[in-house]
Amino acid sequence: MALTALPSMPLIVPVFPLPAPRRRVIHVSRARARLLMKDIGIGPLPECVQLVQAQAREHVRADLAESGFRHHRLYVLEIAGRHPRVKIGISEEPYGRIGRHISEMNRWQHALIQAHVTDPLPDQLAARRAEVRAHAWMGKFFATPHSAEEFMDADYSFGKVCADAAVALLSEG
Repeated sequence: MALTALPSMPLIVPVFPLPAPRRRVIHVSRARARLLMKDIGIGPLPECVQLVQAQAREHVRADLAESGFRHHRLYVLEIAGRHPRVKIGISEEPYGRIGRHISEMNRWQHALIQAHVTDPLPDQLAARRAEVRAHAWMGKFFATPHSAEEFMDADYSFGKVCADAAVALLSEG
C-alpha cells in the first residue's frame, strides 16, 4: 500500500480572546485612611481616603433605603484629620446632611471614616431630647472644645451606643 499525501487542510490557529485589562484594585482600609489623615497637608485628599468616605456614605444610603430617607434621626460620624473626632447630630434628612458635612470636612482637610444613623424618631422634639441625652453621655468621657456636638479623640463605637441607647429610651416611653 502506497502512502498517499493527505489532502492539504488549512491550518487553523485557535483564537483566544485577549485577557481583560487589569483593573486597579485599591484596598479600602479605614485604619490606613485614619493614619493618612493624621499627617495630611494642603491639597486633595488621598484616593484611599476618598474611597473610605464614599463607602461610608454608601453604607448610610443603604441603611436609609430600607426604612425611609426622611425621618428625624440621630447620626454619628467618625471624622479623621489632625484632630480626630466623633460628631453626633440630628436631622430630618440625614443623607443630605451627612453630604453637607463631608463637603465642610473636606474643605478643612478632614474626612468621614464611618457613619451611622439611628432608628427613626416620631418628631423633632423627641430627636432633640435623644441628641441631648447622647451628648451628655459622651461628654462624661470625651472633651468638647469646638462644639457640643463634637467629641475630640472619641470612640466611634461608644458614640453609636450612646445614640442608639438614647433613641431606644425615647422610643420605649
